Amino acid sequence: MSKDDDMFNGEEGQFMNESEMSDEMLLQMRENAPSEWDIMKDLLGINIFTYILAALIIIFLSGNILLGPGWLGQKIGLEGTGTFTQISPSLPDSIDLSQSDFLL
Repeated sequence: MSKDDDMFNGEEGQFMNESEMSDEMLLQMRENAPSEWDIMKDLLGINIFTYILAALIIIFLSGNILLGPGWLGQKIGLEGTGTFTQISPSLPDSIDLSQSDFLL
């Protein structure tokens, strides 16, 4: 790497500004610069795990739309998934709202 290729002026310890660079150096710098998309991906932290997560989200949401809610629980054998007809035994059948706790 020649001294002309470096933007750092070693003698003075300062960076060169664009007016001090040759047209060839400016062109080379712009050609080797990363694209705006690459810069945005780095700033937002988008990497391979982001793409994997996005693919899984699309798969599960499309499964819910096409197969209905609870399709995965039914496939792996979890009881009570995918149906809304079963009432939980922890819920009371009726509540007396005339009790003093419920009065305003």
